[in-house]
Amino acid sequence: MNRPWIVWSPGPTATRVMVTSGEQILLKARLSPGPSHPRAAQWLMEAIALWEGAPVRGVISADAEHGTYAKRFWDAVGMDLGGALYTLGLAGAEPAARQQLSFFDDLVPEVEGFCDLAAIRITEALGGGR
Repeated sequence: MNRPWIVWSPGPTATRVMVTSGEQILLKARLSPGPSHPRAAQWLMEAIALWEGAPVRGVISADAEHGTYAKRFWDAVGMDLGGALYTLGLAGAEPAARQQLSFFDDLVPEVEGFCDLAAIRITEALGGGR
């Protein structure tokens, strides 16, 4: 069984979320810029873990362009790093990896613009964020 991953990408008008398990994309969403409840992100990660039957590895995209939004999101989450059902950390975005992974957008064409989140997830899985 593959462990689910969730990548959060906060921005000025929306927070993009992508959940994957192995090479399969389970969920892509555009949510409001920040959670309206301090435990909303935690509960979403816990719900995915319970649904999929495996702990979730979560990362918040903190690229230079949207670093301020990532910090606000991190603060809104309350710096809760996880527990038995999930872990949460920060990740940078690598532009080169984004270009190489454009095929992820084609998997769910009705929700475009998520290939950079796929790149962050793969970079983190390979230990590139450390």
